Parts: sequence; structure tokens; C-alpha cells
Amino acid sequence: MKHYIVLENSEFKLNPPSGKLVYKTVSGAPKTAELVKAKEVNPNIPYELLNPIQSLFLMTYTGGNALVSAPTSAGKSLIAYLFLKEKKGKKIFTAPTRSLVYEKAKELRELFKTKVEVRTGEVLELYKSSRSEVIVATYESLALALRNRASWIEEAQRIVIDEIHQLMGSRGWVLEEIITFLLERNYDVLGLSATLPGAVELAKWINAKLFIESRWRPVPLERKVIPLKNFQDFTKLPKDASQDEKFANKLLGALYALKKPGEQVILFVHKKSVGWALLELANKEKIGIMNETTPFEKNEMDANEIAFHNADIPKEEREEIEKAFREGRLPILVATSTLAYGVNLPADTVIIGVKAVFDRKQRKWEFFPGLLDILQMEGRAGRLGIKEKGYSYILPYGVKEENLEKELKNELERPFRPYLREVFLSDERLRILSLFILIGFLYEGENFRKFLERTYSLKELAYSKNVEEVFVWLKDHGYIEGNRLSDKALFCVRSGMPPVNYEEFLRRKNTGLEPIIYLRPLLFTKRFDGLFDFVRKGETFQEDWAYVREKLIPCGYECIKDNTEQFLFYIEGLTFKYRNIQNPPGEFSYLGTDVLHLIRHLIEIKKFGDLELTNGEILTLAHSIKYGITPEYASLGGLKGIGHIRANLLKRLLYEENLTPPKVGSPTEELLLLLEDTYGKELEERLTELLVRERFREESYKQNAKTEARKVINVLKGNKGGLLVDDRILRAFGLFLFGERAIRMKRRELLKEVLSYDEAKF
Repeated sequence: MKHYIVLENSEFKLNPPSGKLVYKTVSGAPKTAELVKAKEVNPNIPYELLNPIQSLFLMTYTGGNALVSAPTSAGKSLIAYLFLKEKKGKKIFTAPTRSLVYEKAKELRELFKTKVEVRTGEVLELYKSSRSEVIVATYESLALALRNRASWIEEAQRIVIDEIHQLMGSRGWVLEEIITFLLERNYDVLGLSATLPGAVELAKWINAKLFIESRWRPVPLERKVIPLKNFQDFTKLPKDASQDEKFANKLLGALYALKKPGEQVILFVHKKSVGWALLELANKEKIGIMNETTPFEKNEMDANEIAFHNADIPKEEREEIEKAFREGRLPILVATSTLAYGVNLPADTVIIGVKAVFDRKQRKWEFFPGLLDILQMEGRAGRLGIKEKGYSYILPYGVKEENLEKELKNELERPFRPYLREVFLSDERLRILSLFILIGFLYEGENFRKFLERTYSLKELAYSKNVEEVFVWLKDHGYIEGNRLSDKALFCVRSGMPPVNYEEFLRRKNTGLEPIIYLRPLLFTKRFDGLFDFVRKGETFQEDWAYVREKLIPCGYECIKDNTEQFLFYIEGLTFKYRNIQNPPGEFSYLGTDVLHLIRHLIEIKKFGDLELTNGEILTLAHSIKYGITPEYASLGGLKGIGHIRANLLKRLLYEENLTPPKVGSPTEELLLLLEDTYGKELEERLTELLVRERFREESYKQNAKTEARKVINVLKGNKGGLLVDDRILRAFGLFLFGERAIRMKRRELLKEVLSYDEAKF
């Protein structure tokens, strides 16, 4: 393996274009080289020169696998282009998140000047033949393509794995599966990584012919570690303030002490509750907040000065926040570690609040966020071509600054520890290993341990007692029959569903629980843990929570463990009563895609006899889950443009008169006639009254209620002549049943065929 290090004294400037490459081997003396002229490589490159890392890669890569470890914003997309450009066949680039997939697709489109296709798990992708030379996919989409032998992966020869350090994150087991498969099939693989511990071990495992690591940064970073206690509180807190509020108050004081005029700043917090506490303090001090959906009542301000970015922010709001920060319209972004690993949003200054606790039993410090997270967060500091330097302020609480600096330095010298190895000893072992063993069985049959031996994490554990226990569990539960995978095992492998989730689905169904509750385990990618943060301060929360928990008593602890209570809270539409919720939070705002996969899963499960739902019932449940409304009112979700809150407004209106809307798929005219016969010209007045009484709860909000009532009436009018069915849900259902023929069918024809589809065909 050729191992090169790009040294700190390398240089790169955009205006005027200049610089130099200074590099060395591990044991050799430093060498200096000129940077490669970009136009000699590709006239589409928007810079005059390749930067030092890109230049070294072009000079030294001669084929085979490679690993490049470099700071964030080091131009790794161009390195991917250099790796892919000469190879024939499909060119695959994989990244961890949808946001990054779309971002990288845009960059590669400019470089290749050709169509770049994305694969992010959307249902319609399954029915599209791949005609693009370049495909950018999420990890999960690539993994499913490998398991299902998709044509587009079979035609590939070179594959780029972006953010390969995600091997150490919670989805690292999927990435380890991908790499293990690719290494066995002799694809050329390029791993792109931020700085990570044990990079040499990773390079050896992927059989890298070339390993480049960079000590040079495109924008120099100046780090300062300052104890948080050195800063003044931002405001005076009440005596009974929580620890989160006190920590947030200090961070807010530090933010305004450190922020320079005109700067773009990201303030990282170690947990969501601190971020929300910080935002609420800012709101009380009349600082303009961009977030619309918050766990508190926000002041209406003209200017947006600050926003909070985390996994629970509704999709629409998160995208607008990212856009505003990128365009310079939002000067301060508070964020959790999800931003450090997600979409690329560079800042002039990064501030990181760090809480430390000394574990006396282990005799070591525990840091929140973790040390590797801190290093990732620092990577956001510096905007190439805008500011000459990036600034990182690390603000520790509970530990001396010299101890933190020492631990940060030592972190990069620790061994490489992927997530799959860590999970082997955790409570997650059965959930992850059960699926991983089935995947190994898919690839190697009875010799599945050979697949485990080729992984990094399990190579020494393939014949361990733990693996044997999980293997026996799979046989006992009917996933492995003799020397083959059963139907439900193949379903789990092809869908990515952990067998533990499938068994919990069967347990709940056989217990006689209602469909919404027993379907929750099938939504296995969702945590559903972010809703209660937004509602627990509401005046009716205890009452609403008790109502939901009572419905879940027959389910037992498992329904609490996987947050079915928060999922059911949403489905019951109880969020309607909380005026601070403008849009469904986080994962609940992304359910439109998940219900399409759920439909597909349910059709498959029906085929091998584990489900008795009719197509009409499945269609109803899909609307119920997507729009967060109980099944008997699910057809209201079929009103185009209605959304979660407004659908539940209509539900409550009908409920008060003991009226049930027409079924999913009925003509909208039936609903309109029902409303007209019941309310006539009083509809707007009744909607307004209901909004004031149950959502706004204050007469002063009557004008807001009137405006909202008129919007709902406009939605109803706009749907006149239509059907009470969601177009995407219906079209996807048709595709699963009839294939591409469904694309050419008219809505009414398709609906009729879906509902009357011969059940015997299953």
C-alpha cells in the first residue's frame, strides 16, 4: 500500500489561483510539487488548479482500491470524479443521507456533464430502468440493490463510498455489509472519509493500493478551548431553572460574546433539550426565531436571527432553514451532531458546548458530544473563498481545558472500532445480527460464516457462542428451514427488515391489537421519539398521554420501548390541540415515503399468509399513517393540500355531529354534500369556533382561526370533482400490483382495479 501524507504547509488560493503541494510518505522526507492545472483534467472544473489533495491523488492513483482521509470541504467530490472518470460501465457514488445524495448528484452532474440518477429509496425508483452513467445512492438503497441483484449495480465497476467513517455510526453495519460484498466481488472501491481513528486499519481492510491522509486544510482552522464558566449568563433565570436551561443560558452568553459582526456561526449542542432550551431563552429575549414548530409559544418577529436544526424539525422547515443559512439570510444556526454528519453547511465560526463527566468505575472521561463528533463538528468551520480562516471555539463544562485537548489528540490514535463490533456486545445484538446472518446466508448459504469472516467486525467472532445463539433463534422462529431461507426470511433480507421487528409485528397482530399498533414494528427505520418534546408542556398533555397509554395496555412494554405511544398520539390527531405545532415534527413529516414501502411490505406479507387485510383496508391504513388521522377518517387525507392539522380539524368537526366521512376513494362530492347538508353556510363559522375552542384556546386568536377556516374551505372547493385518495399512494399501490401498466392507467380505473384485485392471486 502506498501511503502519502499531505502536509500542513501545502497551499491553495482561489484568487489569484496559486499554491503548492507538500507531501511525504510515512518514513520519507517532505517533497514539493506543483498543483495540477484543472483544465488539463476537465474544462468543467470551476477552479484553475486542483487543490493539494486532489493533485496528489491524480499523481499517485494507478488503479485498485483507495482511501482518502481529509477534512470536511476538502474537495472530495472532485477526487471521486478523478477515480470514476476513466472507467467504463456504471459509476456509483454512495452517501449516508438523502440530503448529501442530492448535493453530490448536483456536483457530479456539473463535472460529468451528463445525467446523474439518484437512488434514495423512493418507490418509483424500483420501476425505473437505469439509463444514467452515474448513479448516486444512499447506503440503504445500495445495500438493497446488492441483495436483490439490481441491474444497475451489476453493471458497475467502480464505487465511491462517501463518509466511510460512518462505519463507526449507528448505520455502520449496513456500510460494513456493502464493503464486504464489494471486496469479495472485486469492484474498485474508493473510500472518502473525514479524519478518523485507526484509518490505517481501515485502509488495510479494504485492500487499499493507495492511502492519502491530509494534515492540510483548505481553510486554516484556529481552535480555542475556553471553559464555559468563563462566560457571563445571557439572562437571569428563575431559581427553579433546569440544568438544561442553565447550560443553554451559558452557551447563549458565550455565543454573543464570541460572534463577530457579519459572521455565519454554528453553535453545536450535545442534545436536543439543550437546543430547545436555548431557543426558548432567545425567544423570551425577543430574538427572532426562524423555526415555526417549537415546543413553546414563539414571539412573532420580523427578522430571523437564529434557528435550531435537528432530526425533529419538520421537513419543510428544515429545508428552509438550511437554504437561509447557506444564502446568508440566517446568521446563527444551533444544531445537534446530525448536522455534522449530514448536509454540508460551512460556517465562519463553530462553537461547541461540551459537557464532561468522569466515570470513576472506568477511570475515564465521558464527553457529550463524543470526541469524534467534536472533530466532525469542527470540520464545518471555514468557508473556502469567502474567509481566509475558520474559527473553532470548544467550550468545556466539568473538565479542565487541558484534559479535553489531550483527549481530543488521543482520540485519533485510538483503534478503529466499527459499530457492528460494538453492537455485538450490546442490547441491539439480536436485532442487527439476526438480519446480518440472514444476509450472509443469502450470499453464502449454509456457509454464511464465511461472509462474517470477511467483515472487519466479525471475522474473529463468526464461530462464537453469540453468533450460534442468534442462528438457533432464527431456526427456531422459522427463518431458516434446512439449508434455505424461508419466505419471511427472504422478505426480511430484500426489505432490510430485522427479524426481531417482524416477530414483534406477528406478536401484536396475534394478540388482537388494532392494525395501527401492530403495523408500527414494520416501520422499522423510524424511531418516533421526537413528538413528545413538542407537546409535553401543553395543558392537556397528561390527559392525552393517559388516553394513548390506556389503548396500549394489552401491548405491554414493547409498545413503550419502540415509541408506539408517540406514533399513536400522532395518528389519533391529538397534535391538533397544540397550536405550537404547525407541521408534523421530524420523522412524522417524512411518512409519505414510508407508507409506500409499507404498502409493498404488506402485499408481500399477504403472499405468504401472515396477513389478512384487504386492499381497501391497506389503502385506508396508508392514508391514516401518512396524514396522522384515525382510519375511520382516513379519507380526509385524500383531499389534495389538506395536511395533518387541517385533516384533523375536519375530523373533529364531523365527530361532533357523529358523522363519518365517505370511504377512501369515494368522490369528493360525497364529502362536500355531507358538509353542506349538515352545516350549510355556517361551515366557516363552525370551523372558526372549533379552532378557537380546541386549538387556539384564546378568543384573541379568533382572526387567526377565521383565516385558517377559510383556507380549509378553499381546499375543499379545490378538490371538487376529485376523489378522496392520495395520488402517490394510489399510484404506488398500482405499481406493486400491476407493474408499469399502472403508470398509464387513469385514476378512477386504477382505483377500481386496486380495490377489486383478485385476492386469490396472492
